[in-house]
Amino acid sequence: MTKFAIIDIETTGGSYNTSKITEIAIIVYQNGKIIDEFESLINPECNIPPEITRITGITNDMVRDAPKFYQIAKKILDVTHDCIFVAHNVNFDYSFIREEYRSLGYSFSRKRLCTVQLSRRYYPGLRSYSLGNLIRHFNIEVKDRHRAMEDAKATLDVFNRMMEIESDPLRFKHLIKGMLHNTKLPAYLPSNQIEELPEACGVYYMADDNGRYVYIGKSINIRDRVLQHFNETGMKSTNMQRLVHSIAYKVTGSELMACLVESAEIKKFWPSINRAQKVKTNAWAIVRSVNTSGYFRYSINNHSELEGREEVIGFFKNSKTAQQYLNYLISEYQLCENINNEKNESQRPCHRLQLGYCLGACDGKETLEEYNARFEVMHKKVNQVFINDMLILDEGREKMERSAILIKNGFCSAIGYLEEDNVYQDISQIEDSLEPYHGNVETNSIIRRFIKRNSSLKIIPLQAKPHVEE
Repeated sequence: MTKFAIIDIETTGGSYNTSKITEIAIIVYQNGKIIDEFESLINPECNIPPEITRITGITNDMVRDAPKFYQIAKKILDVTHDCIFVAHNVNFDYSFIREEYRSLGYSFSRKRLCTVQLSRRYYPGLRSYSLGNLIRHFNIEVKDRHRAMEDAKATLDVFNRMMEIESDPLRFKHLIKGMLHNTKLPAYLPSNQIEELPEACGVYYMADDNGRYVYIGKSINIRDRVLQHFNETGMKSTNMQRLVHSIAYKVTGSELMACLVESAEIKKFWPSINRAQKVKTNAWAIVRSVNTSGYFRYSINNHSELEGREEVIGFFKNSKTAQQYLNYLISEYQLCENINNEKNESQRPCHRLQLGYCLGACDGKETLEEYNARFEVMHKKVNQVFINDMLILDEGREKMERSAILIKNGFCSAIGYLEEDNVYQDISQIEDSLEPYHGNVETNSIIRRFIKRNSSLKIIPLQAKPHVEE
């Protein structure tokens, strides 16, 4: 008979990347009976925010002498062995527990069932499917709301009610099986390739029958994201079902590293599904190029015209917005309108020269070399996000490794991995250990976004011997 592990956890916050588990409760349920239970407070090895304590009632004093996760990790594995992992909003609980095992160097994998999804199916039309609302709706008695065991018991109560609604136990079993195995795989994709995908952060590559990449993506959980793609509706998923014959992957450890690798790989291979997706969201781009006379220029291109290797300085939802930004650059930096608009190149000076807004490249007053040098200074000034050179350190692929991102002259110039013990060696040695990377406006935006939201990144100003105060 199928065994279900009804699980609830309490945490220090809402993100498994930055928060930790403070309490866990597991109820093992089989054939209508509870056959095992386990609950424990957990020392999160970090402070519990006051606002979390107000919700859960769990204080720092309560967990100070509680076991740390590694001390109960084997017990959790034993209790949940051969069980289906059941929780209300299962991805939340599962992600936290999986991350705890990952930090210990182990993997955690269980089939999952979400009682939120089940309750939507059996109780359509409710105002909310939160556990609190279901508790109120069914008048479930809960002694201590937002404590793990009481919430696990409430989840089991909801789960039981749905089993009782289904008069045919076999039908309920098939329904659950369908919710566990509802992924539609592409006809030509070997199933073992899905099984081999890691539940780790990285980049994945979907290829057609000729080995050409049709889609490149990144995720903090490669396996989950790939399965999600195949389970979605719409043209993107339809094309994947039709085209994908194989999947490869590259584990990066760091989500920031995954974003940078994905950006470079899409630019390198320009897969068809990525290209179609980009056209939908940002159909217009401003691109730097060289005109027929050798002058640097910016042009506005429809995304469908791009080959993926151009130096794009920005994407825009419509041509009007792109043109407004381009007009601003031309005016602010005294660019020549004739030179910048190749279709309007002529022997006559541009009208901006007469108004004193052009420095005369179109009239011989400014040489090609002078104009291009001025354009290059403007280009760097407009697109440079980082004033100072720096080294950014993040999670690695393994426990004693760090991912490293080198910023020089305003852009990412190299990426790679360093052993933990060698992170703070001489900068020239660090640079030699990394792979060259051609950063651009898009990657600067990615890096800046991660710096703002991720306080765990270590940012080291480039010096002869960099040092970080712990």
